[in-house]
Amino acid sequence: MRYKAILFDFDDTLVDFHDAEVYAYGHLMKTYRVPKHLHDYNRFKTINQNHWEAFQRGEISKSEVLSHRFIETFDTYGMTVDGAEADVIFRDGLATAPIKWLEGMEWLLEKLYTRYALAIVTNGVTDTQERRIARTNLEEIMDYIFISDKVGVQKPHVGFFNSVFEMFPQYQKEDFLIVGDSLTSDIQGGLNAGIDTCWLNHRQLSNQTGIQPTYTIESTKALAELLL
Repeated sequence: MRYKAILFDFDDTLVDFHDAEVYAYGHLMKTYRVPKHLHDYNRFKTINQNHWEAFQRGEISKSEVLSHRFIETFDTYGMTVDGAEADVIFRDGLATAPIKWLEGMEWLLEKLYTRYALAIVTNGVTDTQERRIARTNLEEIMDYIFISDKVGVQKPHVGFFNSVFEMFPQYQKEDFLIVGDSLTSDIQGGLNAGIDTCWLNHRQLSNQTGIQPTYTIESTKALAELLL
């Protein structure tokens, strides 16, 4: 394989984010004493996704995303909450949720560690992501960890990747590969930055975006076959 540096998204690429988010949402509902039969995670998921997409389009700020997603969610329950307070509670749940690796990923990273430069490239809030990553062994095997909140810009913006390239001056763009589960964030980001991309489509979703990855795979095993 001709690549020298592999950039990994974190959530739903290295570890399962869905389970962590469900855990955090349950933690939030319990804190606000919402009856368990009303814990509709899918309701929040839709509202949350709509807010992040609006942020990516530049229509709202990140702080508005973090608070308004909960104001709107609780409004559907007929409740009024402080959105910023709810966000702190939710992110504390994320940070303390059990870490669940994607099948075979921890083994694969240990193999890749001796062959490539490795980095995490993740969108998220610094405190939350650092607390979650600290509960894995990733700090020991990653050369760098890039969190959008700390970088100052999110994937897919090219500015995020420019910050990555600055830390790897020994490599050219053709030496990089980004691996991620999100077409609009990871893959589009790689395309914007001019590097090869690998869509880890482990949920077997259909691609209706027009975004074309360099590689499309559906399992960690397939990623191992590509990189080892």
